[in-house]
Amino acid sequence: MNGYFLPMRYTAADGDTWEGIAAHFRMTPEILRSFNEPVPLAAGQVVDLRGVDVPQLGAGGHVTGQDGQGRLLYRTVPGDTPSGIASRYGVPLHALRMANLDLLTGGEWIPPAGTTVTIPNAPTD
Repeated sequence: MNGYFLPMRYTAADGDTWEGIAAHFRMTPEILRSFNEPVPLAAGQVVDLRGVDVPQLGAGGHVTGQDGQGRLLYRTVPGDTPSGIASRYGVPLHALRMANLDLLTGGEWIPPAGTTVTIPNAPTD
């Protein structure tokens, strides 16, 4: 789960519908369904709310594992952008950059394909 803006996943409960979940998280049912398998919704089903499992424009890579702090490790592909990666994983762009200071060059950050990018965890209170 990512606590910046929107959870990354939601576990469906009895009586949940695609429309109800979409309304609760302020998105359209069509967008929500595009992030998930086209199957009837069932209690206990884990629903992807951010499209983290779906390659997106500017974030077509994939997660390769986690680091010792439980942060996701993401492998970039051609066309990936910092803003696309941040959007896909629901983290602020500045937090993504701070988690990857070693990848900044002169204040700019366009990770080349094949770069491993750390996706930051939500801040703790």
